[in-house]
Amino acid sequence: MIHNAINQFLQTTDWEDLDYLIVDLPPGTSDSPLTVMQSLPMDGFVVVSTPQELANLDAKRCINMIRKLNLNVLGVVENYTGEVFGEGGGKDLAKEVEAPFLGGIALRSVYRDPSKPTALLDKSVGKEFAAVTDAVKKSLKEFGSEAA
Repeated sequence: MIHNAINQFLQTTDWEDLDYLIVDLPPGTSDSPLTVMQSLPMDGFVVVSTPQELANLDAKRCINMIRKLNLNVLGVVENYTGEVFGEGGGKDLAKEVEAPFLGGIALRSVYRDPSKPTALLDKSVGKEFAAVTDAVKKSLKEFGSEAA
């Protein structure tokens, strides 16, 4: 069912001309990521992990699957970095799998404020996302993507 739903979504949506299509997938090696990997032509994957060791084990399995399908790993992003969960796990993972570390997104209490987009409430949030975006574009260029 997941395979059919993803294929229907991809084939029946009028995408027009896109510079980028970013697909947020659940972590791991389930049917969803595999279906997307096999159904779409793509320039590469950004693997998002968290500082915890267990999350990095799951992300590493995902990276191995991506590489077995001869797809590019554009890099690793560490989410939820900071005081609560720690930091550095994503950077360690990137080093271990020989992929670029694209940056970290800190867990901040400002994300709970629904009054405005978080990047308008805290300028450091926008800077983090801009830094990750720039690093992804750089990685795309290094892999020879025209969209970069």
